[in-house]
Amino acid sequence: MAQTFKSAATGSSTTITPVYTCPASTTGVVHAVYISNIDGTNDVTFNLSVRGSTYFQDRRYLMKTVDVPADSTVVLEKPINLGAGDKLETQASADNDVDVFASILEIT
Repeated sequence: MAQTFKSAATGSSTTITPVYTCPASTTGVVHAVYISNIDGTNDVTFNLSVRGSTYFQDRRYLMKTVDVPADSTVVLEKPINLGAGDKLETQASADNDVDVFASILEIT
């Protein structure tokens, strides 16, 4: 069983944006997600969700309309288990105001 650490990153968008899709025949364990508001003036709200491919097709929110103050970072440090094809997705109230970084362990 091979284990590989991966990183995934994206900027913010007002549309739902995939940050990471778990590859076929792989399990992904998201160790942490860092949500940084890089706008020096305005707060933003942020959504983090998982869309399943096998056991559930609907989007399930892990964070919904969470306020991220200007020049601040919100960290989610609980493991999130993803199966093959599952997607970690983000959405923010403003384009280009948030940087998102995820630390992921892939197990094949």
